[in-house]
Amino acid sequence: MLGTAGHVDHGKTALVKLLTGCDTDTLAAEKQRGLTIELGFAPCRMRDERIVGIVDVPGHVSFIRNMVAGAHGIDVVILVVAADDSVMPQTREHLDILTLMGVRHGLIAMTKIDLVDPEMRELVAADIREFVQGTFLAGAAICPISSVTGEGFDGFARALNEAVAACEPREASGCFRLWVERSFVMRGFGTVVSGIPTSGEVRVGDRLRLVPGGQEARVRGMEVYGEEADLGRAGECVALNLAEIDQDLLTRGKVLCEGGAIEPATMVEAELSLLASVPKALKDYAEVHLHIGTGSGLANVALLEGSALQPGCRQMVQLRLAQPLGIAPGERFVIRANVPGSGGGQVTTVGGGRILDTSNVRLRRGRPWTLAALRARREAIDSPSAWCGAILAEAGQALSPAELARRAGMRGEQVGPLLARLRGDGAVLEAAGGAVVHRDVVSRAGERALAALEHFHSDHPKRLGMTADDLAENLAIDRAVVDAAVAGLLASGKIERQAEVLVLAGRVVKLSDEDRTLCEGIERALREAHLTPPLPQELAAALGAEADRFQAMVRVLADLGKVVQIDRKVILHAEALAAAQQVVLDLFRKANSFTTMEFRDTLGVSRKYAVPLLDYFDSTRLTARRGSRRTPGAAAKELL
Repeated sequence: MLGTAGHVDHGKTALVKLLTGCDTDTLAAEKQRGLTIELGFAPCRMRDERIVGIVDVPGHVSFIRNMVAGAHGIDVVILVVAADDSVMPQTREHLDILTLMGVRHGLIAMTKIDLVDPEMRELVAADIREFVQGTFLAGAAICPISSVTGEGFDGFARALNEAVAACEPREASGCFRLWVERSFVMRGFGTVVSGIPTSGEVRVGDRLRLVPGGQEARVRGMEVYGEEADLGRAGECVALNLAEIDQDLLTRGKVLCEGGAIEPATMVEAELSLLASVPKALKDYAEVHLHIGTGSGLANVALLEGSALQPGCRQMVQLRLAQPLGIAPGERFVIRANVPGSGGGQVTTVGGGRILDTSNVRLRRGRPWTLAALRARREAIDSPSAWCGAILAEAGQALSPAELARRAGMRGEQVGPLLARLRGDGAVLEAAGGAVVHRDVVSRAGERALAALEHFHSDHPKRLGMTADDLAENLAIDRAVVDAAVAGLLASGKIERQAEVLVLAGRVVKLSDEDRTLCEGIERALREAHLTPPLPQELAAALGAEADRFQAMVRVLADLGKVVQIDRKVILHAEALAAAQQVVLDLFRKANSFTTMEFRDTLGVSRKYAVPLLDYFDSTRLTARRGSRRTPGAAAKELL
């Protein structure tokens, strides 16, 4: 997408007409005043037969809002400077806006050369060259041209083709999003909306959602660069014929997107740069005019790193919007404010930046974790694979590919190849159930797991170790992450699995002779009792042990996998539990379910033991309770 920029009455619209044959000033007011007010669009055929769109933006200071709305879709800019006027205030502001909006390709058209002599042309050209020094147009061609006589057109067209050829293709992956530029009703067709998609693709028949609002519409037809089409892509000038939606809802500044790609946002995070030309620092919570896409509105700038933002500097901020907008990470924006001492204090462009997150959560200044996450997003935002990695690392847990795609603002099919690349680099690890987790998350969890085991061994010298469930509960971390961390620690030899628990490598439980004798007595008694063990207090009394010491030795035996405490009153030897489990599997092989009575009778015990056993098997997912019957749980299905 090409775009014009420059001061009012410097010949932008006339230049577009010379290039395309189209008059982009279509409003009666524009004709009457000889002044561009609204954005104008026209198709332009390049020398390689490529069709590109041109957006003609207004130059007058009163219509800067419209200019910014057009600038969001520009890939290559034609900065227009009149030879009889040279660089003017809106020339400067437009170049600031283009820079802040991320435009990096362009050329300069020095128009109206038919009104000045050769010496003036040279002076203005020198003035322009000095003006663009240090900007993205520093090395751009300056092309003298007259839209009246056509002089210089060949040189301008050649330079324009070179600038377009040097511009990278617009990335069309991701979820479809289009900022509404304008909408209208066309007789015989119905509602039509036009704009430049910022990401993704749209096809005839697709359903789109309006944000804010949530209304849905179906794409009934489409034009791209004024020609009927079935597919529209990011960066193209698209007009969509929509069905099932009221045209009055499709106002400029709203977004059409696929599915749940974005939600309305009122608090978004960004890196904000303040122009060096601004005379004063921007204070915390300053009120500004925010311009993003085709949307605009008032916002307060909450500074996240310092109490003020100095001219020429940048910092992380949270923009708190007065009204919700359909904003997505990666989008660029401009802020304008009333600056005392700047042309009498009128509203002017003071800075801009790039959206990094749409948290909708009020953030506080100086939080290291917040700033670290935003910086990681900033570094990754131009690389889809790095962006996926950053989102996964920020999540702090294992995510399914579908959930990762949702959080990253991508399509599901886009995430698969990116994850393959991240796996190849070792940045992403597999987790249970097809989920994925970032290696940094696993690494941090591993460090915490080691620390937790060290504390456990210190606090419980007579215990062997911790189960994976206890470790996950202790760390308050997603179980899938804990499992991945444990797998890494086992592979590295830093921890060991002994019986039912995890222990630090080389860990040995040191029991006194009395404790060892008590353990042997407990194990022998429970093995002999099989499925009808005595109550814990009865067994403790029979062995002459105090309740606390008895329970401590039961935990040691449980860690060693020799006994299992079913509930507060029932402790079974591991051999007895295995026998009960076999009975459950045998019953399932005969029928798909059984009752408590059937289990009790088959096992040959009373309800006193049958009920706690079944409750335990429910908790381990060997069985699943369905009313009065038990059906196979996930664990049983794997064994049957």
